[in-house]
Amino acid sequence: MASEPQFRTDLYRGTARFYDDFRVPYPQDLLNDLCVRAKVTGAGQLLDIACGTGQISFGLWPHFAEVWAVDQELEMVEFARVKASERGVKNVRWSVGRAEEVEAENCIELVAIGNAFHRLRRRSVAESARRWLVRGGHLALLWSNTPWCGSAQWQQVMSDTLDDWARKAAASNRVPANVEQSLAEEPNTSVLAAAGFAIVGKYEFLTPYEWTIEKLTGFTYSTSLLSREALGPHIQAFESDLREGLMAVEPSGLFHETIQFGYELATVR
Repeated sequence: MASEPQFRTDLYRGTARFYDDFRVPYPQDLLNDLCVRAKVTGAGQLLDIACGTGQISFGLWPHFAEVWAVDQELEMVEFARVKASERGVKNVRWSVGRAEEVEAENCIELVAIGNAFHRLRRRSVAESARRWLVRGGHLALLWSNTPWCGSAQWQQVMSDTLDDWARKAAASNRVPANVEQSLAEEPNTSVLAAAGFAIVGKYEFLTPYEWTIEKLTGFTYSTSLLSREALGPHIQAFESDLREGLMAVEPSGLFHETIQFGYELATVR
């Protein structure tokens, strides 16, 4: 069995604004479906692990009496806290901390983790989640694909450009080399099952979306691999290279994709 990947704790430094502006929100149909399948009562607590700038918390807060949103990145949490204040969202408790350090015994109705379970100590978090959840509670892993993962010509150009600049900026090592091996040998559902969860199912939602070069650049800056901090002095050269490559295959500057959103749902046996 592969050892669990070890991610640096500063990978998202400087990304909060881009994360909030350019990550496409989870579709409301997905969130509604999750609430139904997870038997959300409206009176329980949601624990949003690795919450980022609050994409899950802001989507689900009306369905819970209280939301606890936790992330190890202070910048992300502070950004979300300000956003919640501006929106008048008062039932979310924002906390800075590691998922493994959360202390919540048998009081959580739903644990949600968005696009981040692979970055955590999965076995430890899965085992802890069983203690956090009330009887009959659920754990949901939410996800979406990145815009350059696809067979369209513009997606191939973008993927090649990002790979090239990860090498030029010496950023390739920001993603642990054993991530794919770890996920292949021990998929997320296997980790959950080993911790005592029953897998309810996997549910996917397809959402048409139109990207622009500005949006694609902003999305790139929201990632841990090629954030503006990772690119450093190469920012302008990267932007020029990406624009030139994308415009060469699509002069309109508009790039169409059907984004794959989804979630995997598990419950305590």
